[in-house]
Amino acid sequence: MSQGTLTLSTGFEGGSALPVSVSGETLRIRLRADAAGPDMNWFYFRISGAAGRELRVVIENASDLSRLAGRDEVPDCWTGYRPFVSANRRDWTRCDADYADGVFTIKTPAVADTVWVAYYPPFPMDRHDAMVATAVSDARCRLERLGVTPQGRELDLLRIGTPGPGKPKVWIMGRQHPSETMAGFFVEGLLARLLDPSDALGRALCDALDIFVVPTVNPDGCAMGNTRLNARGMNLNRAWDGTDPETAPEVAMIQTRMRAEGVDFCLDAHGDEELPYVFLGGPLEIPSRSSRLDTLFKDFGQALERSCPAYSMDDPYPGGAPETADLRMAWNAIAEEFDCLSILLEMPFKDTHRDSDPEMGWSPARCTDLGRSMLDAIDAVRRRLR
Repeated sequence: MSQGTLTLSTGFEGGSALPVSVSGETLRIRLRADAAGPDMNWFYFRISGAAGRELRVVIENASDLSRLAGRDEVPDCWTGYRPFVSANRRDWTRCDADYADGVFTIKTPAVADTVWVAYYPPFPMDRHDAMVATAVSDARCRLERLGVTPQGRELDLLRIGTPGPGKPKVWIMGRQHPSETMAGFFVEGLLARLLDPSDALGRALCDALDIFVVPTVNPDGCAMGNTRLNARGMNLNRAWDGTDPETAPEVAMIQTRMRAEGVDFCLDAHGDEELPYVFLGGPLEIPSRSSRLDTLFKDFGQALERSCPAYSMDDPYPGGAPETADLRMAWNAIAEEFDCLSILLEMPFKDTHRDSDPEMGWSPARCTDLGRSMLDAIDAVRRRLR
C-alpha cells in the first residue's frame, strides 16, 4: 500500500495488520484475526516515508475485539492503552493514542523516516535464540529438544541444575500466546539472574532444584504474527485437557516430558490486555484443591509482594474467581494432574496502578525485573514443594 513515498508493510517475522488506505498523513488499517479464530489484538507494522510527518494510524475494527466474561468493572483493552514505536526495532517508546466511537487512533511521532509500530515490543525468535545461546554458555544449563513444530521449528527446553534424589522439579513456560511478548522478556530476566555466577540466590536455586524452562511454547504462532493460536489454529492454553497431538503438538510434547520427569512447581507466563496490574492465578478451584496448595500459593504471593512493588495480593481475580477450574488451561491442568503448585502469571500491556511508570507503563525492562524477582518467590516455597 503506498501513496507517494508513504508505505505500510508487515512482511517480516511477527508482522500483522491489514492495510486499508492512505490519505494525506492518515493510514487506515484493520486488525488481522488469527486464521481459525476471532483473536486479533496483535499488530506490528512498518511505516516508510514518515520523516517530517505527524502520522495518524486508524484501526477501524478495534471495537470488534471480544471481552472476557466478568470484566465489566475493568476498562476495555483500548482505554488507557498506548502502543509502542521504534526507529530501530531495539529501542521502543510509547506513543499517544485515543479511542472513540469504536476506532483506535495511533499518533505516530516523526522520529525517523522508517518506524515500526507494535502492540507491545516484539520478542523475535533471534532474541529467543540469543537468550538460549547465553544460557547454554553456562555449564549448569543444557539445551534439549522437545520436538519439532508443524512448521519445522525446534521446541526448545533448557535444563538447568543437576538432577538428584529429592530435588523438586520446577517448570517455567512462556509464550503459549504469541502476542504476549512480555513473557519472553520475563523469562530473559529470570534466566539472567538464575545463571548469574555472582548471584547467591541464583546459585542456591541451581544447586537445590531441577529446573525446566520452555521459553517459547508457540514459536510458529510467534513467527506468523498471531495473537493466540498456533499454526494448526489451536489456542494452546485451551488444549491441556484431552490434548490432541495433531492440533496442539507443542502441548503434547511438553506433557510427555512432564510425565517422564515429574512436576513439583510450574509457572506459566502471560500478558493481559485489560488489567492494570500484575496478577497471579493459583490452583484454588481445581477438583483436588488442598490446604497444602492454598498455603503454598499464599506464601508464594506474599514473597512476590516483598520483592516486586508492582504486585499485590489485594488485586482481585478479574470478575471473581470461577467456581470450578478450567482444566483446558495449563496452570489448572498441571496442578490437578501433578498435585503441585502451578501458577498463572499475567502481566499488563498497559501500566500497573501500583508502582506506575507514566512514561513507559509496563515495559520490557519491568518484565525482566519481575523475572529476576520471581526467584525470591520460588525460594520462599522451594523446600515445601515435595
